[in-house]
Amino acid sequence: MRLTTFLATIGTSIALNAQTEVMRSTMSFSDGTYPTMMATFENANASAVESWYKDQLRDASKDVSSKKEVRALGARVPEVMSDTITVLCKAEEKKNDRVEVHLAYRVHGAWVGNDNLDAKYVDGAKKHALALAVRYNRQLLEAALANEQKGQGRSEGELADLIKEKGRVESSLEKTRNEGVEAEKEKTQAESDLKTNDSAVSSKHSAMGSNPTEEEAKQFLDLVKNGTKLKEKIEKETKKMDDAAKKVTELEEQLKDNVAATEVKQKEVDEQGKKVEAARKALEGVK
Repeated sequence: MRLTTFLATIGTSIALNAQTEVMRSTMSFSDGTYPTMMATFENANASAVESWYKDQLRDASKDVSSKKEVRALGARVPEVMSDTITVLCKAEEKKNDRVEVHLAYRVHGAWVGNDNLDAKYVDGAKKHALALAVRYNRQLLEAALANEQKGQGRSEGELADLIKEKGRVESSLEKTRNEGVEAEKEKTQAESDLKTNDSAVSSKHSAMGSNPTEEEAKQFLDLVKNGTKLKEKIEKETKKMDDAAKKVTELEEQLKDNVAATEVKQKEVDEQGKKVEAARKALEGVK
């Protein structure tokens, strides 16, 4: 299994365990039960683990098969001995997404761990198994860090969008309030002008008498038309004021929601930052 596939199959929740341990154990393979070196991985996938180990053994072996378990023939494992050996590998899923991977080593026709073999082979096998487990654990932790960093970037981007939206709403809110104030000023002026115009209409009407001149009639008509325009303007500015007031209410609600969402998102960003730091420290301490 290549690294990109490996990263995709381990999932998004990975236990940040930097300490890698290898223990002596036994495992039933297709042709018998043999002593093994066992490593445990939390929140892992047995198929992914076994595929990764198969790739590692393939690089050091003449022939690798995986019908019932990974079987590497002619494997060169300097930690165990200088000659080629046989290595069996099998991953087994336990409870809570815990995976145990077993490596069995055969040298001189005997399985490492049997009493008839020198202890140096056990030490060598454990050293080799630990090196592989550390390498795999490191990749798990690298993937965990990358996943948390991805989450951090996503959260920070969403926070930036909220902050940007807040600025847009605040700008729109200020503009709308100013429009409402301006409409009120225009309405007040138009109402004042209408009173003046109404007085002028009344005065002109009295002054004209029953037989106005053409010029007097024209002036009177102009005053009436001006009054109509002022009334229309008052209605127009009143509508602007009402629309502005309604929009201000909507924008204030948007701003309130934005502030609440920003607070929640900021906490999320802070928590994600802690997860990234924890993942980074775990990776730095892997051994």
